[in-house]
Amino acid sequence: MIFGLFVSAIIVAVFLWWCFSTANDRPQETEQALSSIEPEAATTEFTLEEVISALKKEEMELARHVMMEFPESGGSYMLMGDLYARHGDSTEAVKLWEKSLEIDPNRFDAYRKMGRIALEKEQFDQAVKLLRKAIEIRPGASDVRCDIARALMDSGKYAEAITEVEEEIKIFPSSITAHFQLAEAYRQQKKYNKARKHYEQTISLESKHSHAYYGLAMVYIKMEQRDKAQEYLSVFKKLRGKAAVAYRARWSNPRKDLLLVRASVVKTYLDAERLYRDSGKIAQAEGLLNRAYELEPDNPRCLERLAFLYYTTNRAAKALEYFEKVAQADPNNPFSYLNIGQVAAQLKMFDKAERAFQKTIALAPRESVACRELARLYLRTNRKLPQARELAQKALALEKTADNYFLLGWASDVNGDRAGALRAMEQATKLQPKNQKYRQVYEKIKKRN
Repeated sequence: MIFGLFVSAIIVAVFLWWCFSTANDRPQETEQALSSIEPEAATTEFTLEEVISALKKEEMELARHVMMEFPESGGSYMLMGDLYARHGDSTEAVKLWEKSLEIDPNRFDAYRKMGRIALEKEQFDQAVKLLRKAIEIRPGASDVRCDIARALMDSGKYAEAITEVEEEIKIFPSSITAHFQLAEAYRQQKKYNKARKHYEQTISLESKHSHAYYGLAMVYIKMEQRDKAQEYLSVFKKLRGKAAVAYRARWSNPRKDLLLVRASVVKTYLDAERLYRDSGKIAQAEGLLNRAYELEPDNPRCLERLAFLYYTTNRAAKALEYFEKVAQADPNNPFSYLNIGQVAAQLKMFDKAERAFQKTIALAPRESVACRELARLYLRTNRKLPQARELAQKALALEKTADNYFLLGWASDVNGDRAGALRAMEQATKLQPKNQKYRQVYEKIKKRN
């Protein structure tokens, strides 16, 4: 595999020339152009260091091409800054992120990344300032308040940290990080019952959270419950032992540096692809995704981005193939199966779509979207109509949206419940009064009654 990676790196100049000179190519032609590039025969064995060096060179050349192609884009400076940050040069990274803010002052990602760098450097006041700016731009962002709380706690400002984390929990009640931080802050303030509650909540959300077990042990020591303290301390030691074994196994791997560099290169290709796709240069975007896929064939992000690209360029069968690869790479991700179901339904592969939606429901029973889509599938194919109504009712119970009310109205109507259909359709039109489709169906049902 190492040999193959190096050969790929040798031809990077050819690849990049192709990638950046096909602006008018159709997406179908892109695949043909890539397949025509054959690596030259090589007779030399290359060292691991040479392979890593070639990949780093490829990544830097790609980033420079992107900056030449998009000199006025904040995104290109973000890409280059991210590259420097991943390779340990945070000073240069911050300069590039600041440049991106000169172009676009409302870049949430720039403020957040700069805030985290300041946090790592123990510049706590600067970190709080930058992270608060990120929150101003995107108030609903997850974990940023947790980063602010960390900076405040490291400054000894526990009361302020508690305020930040409590706000995070209001928005994200299942945030593991927020509950753990709140427990830590309460423990520092000697509010042991409150700390215990949030350590326990952390463990209920993540059963192998070793630090929460340690925190509970310390709380029970302070509360003079030695047996409880010993119980949680024992669990902590077991979890830490397992983590240490896994850590040593990971970092004793002689190829770890190659894996890290390859992951960085893939991230740069994915970031570049987004810039090209957003600018409408689909052929180049596809070429970049294909190169990322070559480097990490099992990377779910590469597969998913390729699948969406194929879908948005009217290649549904190809999109389905890649969505299925996403599910193979990440079999516990419910939305992989949701995507399979939606594309399969479009291709009239109704049995496959049904199985995919059922799998989504099994993996994410609290999400309404899979129930809604399976109900819609049954209604459109005029089969299993009673089940369609049950699914629509379940979707509505999980999420009271106009679409779910409309779907229940449709399902009630085809099952002969005109009164139920009217009630549901009326709610749909109230939630979306400008939706002509909802209004027309509602009026049609009313006229029949």
